[in-house]
Amino acid sequence: AHYIFSPESKPKKYTGDLDVSQKLLQALMDETVNIFQHRNGAQMNMNENKESSSSSSKSSVKDLVVDATESSYDEVVLNNPNVVLVAFVAPWCGYCKKLEPEWTEAAQRLEKEAVTVVRVDATAQEKLAGIYGVKGFPTIKYFPGGPNKTHDMAQDLPVQREAGPMVEFALKMVDQTGVARKIDEMISQEVFEETCNGKNKICVLAVLPHILDSGANGRNKYLETLSAVQKVFRSGGAYQFLWFEGGNMQLKLESTLELTFGYPAIVAVSLDRGAYSVLRGSFKEAGISSFLNGVITGRQPTIKMKGELPTVQTSEPWDGEDGSAIEEEEMSLDEIMGWGDDDDDKDGGEL
Repeated sequence: AHYIFSPESKPKKYTGDLDVSQKLLQALMDETVNIFQHRNGAQMNMNENKESSSSSSKSSVKDLVVDATESSYDEVVLNNPNVVLVAFVAPWCGYCKKLEPEWTEAAQRLEKEAVTVVRVDATAQEKLAGIYGVKGFPTIKYFPGGPNKTHDMAQDLPVQREAGPMVEFALKMVDQTGVARKIDEMISQEVFEETCNGKNKICVLAVLPHILDSGANGRNKYLETLSAVQKVFRSGGAYQFLWFEGGNMQLKLESTLELTFGYPAIVAVSLDRGAYSVLRGSFKEAGISSFLNGVITGRQPTIKMKGELPTVQTSEPWDGEDGSAIEEEEMSLDEIMGWGDDDDDKDGGEL
């Protein structure tokens, strides 16, 4: 018996005439074609799956990169008070395509920071590319924070073209030249969900004393402490920070999260995992940082939520001022006793 061997299937028995070379050659060619079609079909399926997966991934990712043109460049870059990162790219550039997912990820991670991530098509915006002497692609420049930037303030980005190093560098520039990120007040369910929903997110809720108890100065000091902690943990992207006034609109939420021991208080909440952890120590930068390190490393005990959290009640945002107590209207003895002007009994009249 004679067999035709191929790497894609079991040996096939050849039953034709051995003395007819044409038939033997045809059988070999047929098997070769089968192998080619099998391999090509598999590769096409792989490519289709890759394209489908890539397309699905891209469509689900919010592109926060700002495209700038000659007409919009002043507004987007030069008059922007944020730290600005600008990538000059070309559509045909392979290195630019490699940069794209890293650039997009950096923009996502810096979404709530004082950083703007910009893309310029240098082939369409030749004048801009010429101003910065762009000769190769991609060329990445950065501008420090502050308004009224000039072209000569642009510097070459001195870190690797990967999301992590670029985010870390941008945040360092924010600390040096930009405006620190403001910690949002939790004034509605929408703010809570927008900030805290998402995979692997840990939401740090700071419950501050009533404005009548702390005053504006005291509240701002608490927020400064919280901002200092936020700086330490922001580069990883896992922690999100919010604050709200305790003992007021969110009493049900406070009770559910066991925040019943006074203010200020801190609780770390993971909606993704349905768990929370309460800070039992003092409201100081070192103590809060130690607590959050314990949460993310698993050393800090957590509590499983019993069902969904109460809805955040909508409230008016703090106006930045001291609070004013509600003045009670003074009442006369006549009003308290219900005496009218013509009531003779109030003077002890005759029986």
